[in-house]
Amino acid sequence: MSQFFSPKEVAAAMCVSESSLKRWVDKGLIQAEKTGGGHRRLQLDSVLQYARATGKAIARPELIGLPSGMGSTSHHGDAAINEFEKALISGDEITARRVVLDLYLSNTSVANICDTIITPAFQKIGDMWRCGDMDIYEERRACETCTRVIHELRRAVGTGQADGPIATGGTLDGDPYTLATCMSELVLRDCGWRASSLGNMLPFETLRRALERERPRLMWISITSIREEDRFIASFNVLFDTATSFGSAIVVGGQALTAEVRRRLRYTTYCDNFRHLEALANTLNPRT
Repeated sequence: MSQFFSPKEVAAAMCVSESSLKRWVDKGLIQAEKTGGGHRRLQLDSVLQYARATGKAIARPELIGLPSGMGSTSHHGDAAINEFEKALISGDEITARRVVLDLYLSNTSVANICDTIITPAFQKIGDMWRCGDMDIYEERRACETCTRVIHELRRAVGTGQADGPIATGGTLDGDPYTLATCMSELVLRDCGWRASSLGNMLPFETLRRALERERPRLMWISITSIREEDRFIASFNVLFDTATSFGSAIVVGGQALTAEVRRRLRYTTYCDNFRHLEALANTLNPRT
């Protein structure tokens, strides 16, 4: 979907007058840019954040590239999880998008969406695949659908506050899983951080260079798979020393971090869910 829309398009989507919409822009409540011809174009993430903060409905979401039927998702956990899960299994991308965006616009935090909707759905899908109740193509399709939904949520959340602290992260070499690091990026952006995921399968050396050049306030590492435990721990502890020398916090999480691995690993904070990451982000960067 397009990142920018005209005031007329947004006003029609929200069922308000164009003059009202322009007043909100003039007051700085919705961010806008001007074209070379002097026409205003409204940023989608700013429109959605305004609707989220004020409770204003997007009555005709399809006019700004959002899924039709928005506003129909139950805000009760089990119902939303079941609807999202069924949408992923069947490859129903429109419904999956609608569930997540409905929850976001109802002022549910991204951390809560990740912890109570996306993660439980994928745990169920993983269990079904391991038990032979789901074919490989169905599991892969669910992953692809969820990736696209997360990408759309990223458009809604935006890039974080312009003056927010920098955060970066990803997964290490030998760890191909991307959903957790993508969700970490979104949680931090929702907390006002300028967060950027570097992707997956990253060598330790390139992360050390990222710390040196980018000087992030926080670096998150999602650890779902470890190749050689002793070598991994030794390399990770060097990475932690590098981060400490630059004043960066190292935040870790992931199912490969057993109690024994954590005992030998040096890090700033361990988060076992996204709400813990949210709490840490708000502690390090409190917002008024």
